[in-house]
Amino acid sequence: MSAPAPASARRALLIGRSPAVMEGALAELRALGVEAVGDVDPERAGDRPDAGDFDVVAIGRGVGGPVRARLRERFLARNPRVRLMDVTLHETAGRVAGALAGRDPEGVDLAAYFARIGYSGPAGLDLDLETLRALVAAHMAAIPFENLDVVAGKGVDISAGSVDAKLIGARRGGYCYEQNGLFKRVLAALGFEVDALMARVLLGQEPGRPLGRSHMTLKVTLGEEAHLVDVGFGGYGPTAPLRLAENGPQETPHERYRLTGYGPLLRLDGEAEGRWAPLYEFSGEIQLPVDYLAANWFTSTHPSSFFTRQMVAARATDEARYALYGRRLTIRRPGADIERRELSADEIGRALEDVFLLKVAPEWAPLIERAVRDDGGR
Repeated sequence: MSAPAPASARRALLIGRSPAVMEGALAELRALGVEAVGDVDPERAGDRPDAGDFDVVAIGRGVGGPVRARLRERFLARNPRVRLMDVTLHETAGRVAGALAGRDPEGVDLAAYFARIGYSGPAGLDLDLETLRALVAAHMAAIPFENLDVVAGKGVDISAGSVDAKLIGARRGGYCYEQNGLFKRVLAALGFEVDALMARVLLGQEPGRPLGRSHMTLKVTLGEEAHLVDVGFGGYGPTAPLRLAENGPQETPHERYRLTGYGPLLRLDGEAEGRWAPLYEFSGEIQLPVDYLAANWFTSTHPSSFFTRQMVAARATDEARYALYGRRLTIRRPGADIERRELSADEIGRALEDVFLLKVAPEWAPLIERAVRDDGGR
């Protein structure tokens, strides 16, 4: 067990396994004027005599599963006000220094988020699969997937403050970086073990012409079991967590999905109308928020990007999955035939408001007219 820290350095504790990595993280903090303590014995770090003295405890991503869960339990028992966070090396200094200054760049207003999605679960949430399922369902029913800022030429700011102002404050929707970025911060704030990943989209791509990796998805670990969670894949995303170690078909409230491993990658397939189709492939490499900036810029501005071509919206409820591409509205209800409709300009406006819960802005009129004129891009 490590010796107690001097009083002047007790505000922040870093926990990891590698002495070399710990040395680098502490050096970056010192460069920012922050003195912190490092502990590379995670199995016993929660028993430190000064465990209740820290304002911030940052747990490295090399420490996960039951060990991480025990650490969180021990530190919260000693100091219920402690700020616990999961960190990778290169984000440690910024997040710890920010948290000590009262501004965590990855923070989120949970009360505002819960009000936004209409979630009224128990005050003390259990960090289990049932809670995760409920949050995924509530998020996907309340916050629509949409790309209206992209097709309007406004671009997309995926910084935490901008995403929260748009998706929570303005009651808008967004695409993967916004949706999964917000959801990741929510899960982390609740105490879930969650990592951001990068995927290569396969859906609808021409054979022999692969796309670059551009899709943000999430891995959530519950105990020793990892799950794929994705609230940002539009009309095809899984509406429930999927077990990463499961090879066979997995049921969700809407479609079935399966995960297939090959080499270092996993491929997500979805079943529609009795046929399986590849959706995307991904590895387990953890991504930082900065890793999505270039992908977001390309996705929101490049002429070849799917999202710059036409208006897209999607939403999933208990009753149905709704998807809009241009003027084409598709409704998939569990156990029923798929409904497809071509909408007029007025009907598109009503669908955006009534189905996708978006208050239509005056500047969207040209986008709606374009959708009708281009006949959905066909």
